[in-house]
This record gives sequence, C-alpha cells and structure tokens, in this order.
Amino acid sequence: MPRREILSPAQRQALLEIPVDRAGLIEHYVLSEQDISLVRLRRGDHNRLGIAVQLALLRFPGTALQADETPPKELINFLARQLHVPSSAWDGQAQRDETRREHLLELQTQYGSRSYCRC
Repeated sequence: MPRREILSPAQRQALLEIPVDRAGLIEHYVLSEQDISLVRLRRGDHNRLGIAVQLALLRFPGTALQADETPPKELINFLARQLHVPSSAWDGQAQRDETRREHLLELQTQYGSRSYCRC
C-alpha cells in the first residue's frame, strides 16, 4: 500500500523554502551574540561564513547543508553582513565535504542537537 502524502509537493516546497525577502531573513536568520562568538572561533572568512550558513539552515528550515548545495545569495549576503566578511568568501567555503561535516558536528555538539535517524 503506498504511503499517503499529507502535503502536496507545492505545499512542502512552500514550507521548507528558504526566505529571500528582508522580513523572512530577519525573522529566521539574525545571529545572536553567542552564535557570532562561536563563528569567530573559525579561521578564515570562508569558514566563518560556512559555519554561519550551516547554523542558519539547521535553524530554518531545519536541514543540514548538503554537499554541493548553494543557498540563496540573499541568505549568504545577509549572514556575511552580520559577520563583517565579504559574501565572496562563500566561493572558498566547504569545497571539502569533510569541512561541511565538521561544521555540522561542531554545531550539533554546541547546541545539543543530533541528526534524525529512523533507527
């Protein structure tokens, strides 16, 4: 028997879509002082911006940054301005899958979360 879908594909996309308007960015992606302190521990603007993007996506829509995923430029620009780093730093970010996974593990440890598993 096929699984019953609660949401249509369009509803699911609308629910999980990363906002690119100013109000949506402010609502979901303003970094706290604690967040900025954690981000500043990273070496290099590209790593600072990378872990900030990872943190932002974990908070909303609640997903980890995937390999070769590029978030909307509006999100990258919004976070870069808060961190006082150039948004072009994203270009050098997380070319290594290992770096992306290390950032995820650090954030999970720092904020007490873990990956979902149907174990």
